[in-house]
Amino acid sequence: MKLVVAEKPSVAREIAKVIGANESVNGALYGNGYVVSNALGHLVQLKEPDEYDEKFQKWTLADLPIVPNFEFKVNVTGDKDKDELIKAQLTKLAALMNSDEVDSIICATDADREGECIFRYIYEYVGCTKPFERLWIASLTAESIQQGFANLKPSLEYDKMYAAGLSRNKVDWLFGMNLTRLYTLHSGALCSVGRVQTAVVNMIVQRDNEISSFVKKPFYKLKLENGAEWFDGEDDSFSDRQQAEAIKAKCEHKLCTVKSAETVLKKENRPLLFSLTSLQSEANEKLGMSAAATLVIMQNLYEKKLLTYPRTDSNFITDDMAAEMTERVKMLRFFDEAAVDDLLLDGLIFDSRVVNDKKVGGHHAIIPTENIGELDKIELSEDEKNVLNMVITRFLAVFSKEYQYNETEYIFEVCGETFKCKSKQSVQLGWKKFYSDSEGKDGSSPVSYKQGETFETKNLEIAESETKPPKAFTEASLLRAMENIDRRIEDKELSEYVAKRGLGTPATRASIIERVIKVGYVERSKKTLKSTEKGRKVIEMLPEDVKNIEMTAEMEQQLAAIENGEISADDVIAQIVEKVNRVIELEKTRQHVSLAPPRESLGKCPKCGGAVYMGKLKTGAVIYYCENSSQKNDDPCIFRVFADDLFWKSKKKTLGVKTLQTLLNKGKVKVTGLFSEKKGTTYDAIISFGDDWEGKDGKLHIGFKMEFENNKKGGK
Repeated sequence: MKLVVAEKPSVAREIAKVIGANESVNGALYGNGYVVSNALGHLVQLKEPDEYDEKFQKWTLADLPIVPNFEFKVNVTGDKDKDELIKAQLTKLAALMNSDEVDSIICATDADREGECIFRYIYEYVGCTKPFERLWIASLTAESIQQGFANLKPSLEYDKMYAAGLSRNKVDWLFGMNLTRLYTLHSGALCSVGRVQTAVVNMIVQRDNEISSFVKKPFYKLKLENGAEWFDGEDDSFSDRQQAEAIKAKCEHKLCTVKSAETVLKKENRPLLFSLTSLQSEANEKLGMSAAATLVIMQNLYEKKLLTYPRTDSNFITDDMAAEMTERVKMLRFFDEAAVDDLLLDGLIFDSRVVNDKKVGGHHAIIPTENIGELDKIELSEDEKNVLNMVITRFLAVFSKEYQYNETEYIFEVCGETFKCKSKQSVQLGWKKFYSDSEGKDGSSPVSYKQGETFETKNLEIAESETKPPKAFTEASLLRAMENIDRRIEDKELSEYVAKRGLGTPATRASIIERVIKVGYVERSKKTLKSTEKGRKVIEMLPEDVKNIEMTAEMEQQLAAIENGEISADDVIAQIVEKVNRVIELEKTRQHVSLAPPRESLGKCPKCGGAVYMGKLKTGAVIYYCENSSQKNDDPCIFRVFADDLFWKSKKKTLGVKTLQTLLNKGKVKVTGLFSEKKGTTYDAIISFGDDWEGKDGKLHIGFKMEFENNKKGGK
């Protein structure tokens, strides 16, 4: 029997239907010589530092760098909401993978680097040694799955892809774990550092700095009544209003001559098919959707078998797909019957803007599947309909003729001054017939003149404006910047390489944007993304080679070299360890600015007179501590109290801020409503400071004294 391991339950069900595994037993699907299970999306990940050694639970500079001797191990994914479910599924998979009934395994996780890692991490974790093959499919239609099973690939073909994916995860682990701890400890506040996310925040901060430092300058344009604008061959505006006023006075109510009217036929080619990033950008611009939300919708449409695999960086299809496209277009008559019929009558255009084998890597562009004709039987949300319509529109447009229009440039002369304007008129609508009228408008002046024609100038207008700063990033423009990161890199060799890759991957860019928002470095306001004060401070603090895009691009280049077998994965890991070490040594010599919010003293410490503050640990526990209690001091103060320590025997009672403030300021405080589980009674107490006591650790701890009164069930 063959075991098929899919990435998600929904994908496992679709595969099982096609291969005839229809009997459900203990969460797996059996039949026709197969058993189909899944990885719940993500079951195993690289171990956290404290899973190698408990001492790493505490963050200290002395423990950096944390390097697991290059022997990275995997463990169960930590997810509080799904902990039991994850463990149960992993137990089931381990039993299946190592079952005597299973002869071999088929890896059917998503066809990309991450999917390869998801399967192989599990394979390693459960100690499986059985042979496995690779299912590589671009959609979940029955035809695609059948073809995939008929052409299973040897696992060896994907060993280098796995090596690259594993190396990327190791690099990000080393970079993120070490530098996050390093800068958190130096800055006094959580300071998340990541190989790609930091470069992205740096881009946003740089743009915001350009905007804030931009000095606006006024300028003035002089226009004729027909919209033609003054120009003198070099300039088309005035920096001084008086200059504009002088030309206006000179030309007002004078004879205007049409010096020339030249018409040129111009062509506008079709857009490319959608990659994930280009689709996310358009969905953000037109629908206001975040990149993360668009990816979720695309995944839903993929699992509903309406669209092909979403996590692709390609805008093209392969030559062997071309023969299927005419039939696929016919299925879309429901979308716009007249326009589709016209397209079929004209004949679909298959040029290099559509078909290009060299520009298709693991996956081709996002297109409708052969199931699109069944759309009326599938329930979709409004967002799913909108995104699907965008893909269908683009799919039909790319096979259409180019848009053609006549552009006429008019040159006018008045009293020796020159004005010009342009007018456009459609000749062949072409691909634009699939878009709304508003998208086809060009904003040109609807005028018509003959050369030599004259008329009197009237109502000349001076339009006042000012220079504009660069635009703040939107998700759409940030996604494009991440995809086209080569345009920001001066190193020609490196820029040529990343032109093919970009910053991050199509599948991770959305999560990177959400991550930098979550950690408080960037804030989203409608479509706009702007850096926060914290984000700007962090970027200012980080060394240039930690935050610049060149470093991240170089690493992506090395990961690709691993996948191509051009460089050793161990060499790449060694380089990142060396870099992390250099940064750690650098920070020892620098002064650091605190990123921690201003602390409010709750009162004076009863032991040493220092200020007492409230803090929160990573676990969420509240602690009150003296400013002199740090272990860095030669003789640290013993005042460190957890909010839930004092009333640990009393239900739902903790030492609140106001209670502690009263205790610190007055020496005692009354607490009401304490409950004794042992006696089942409720009581009040007067709390004051008592004798210090020695704990099991041999250290002194602050003591408290409680005087009980008013047993509410009777007695004292």
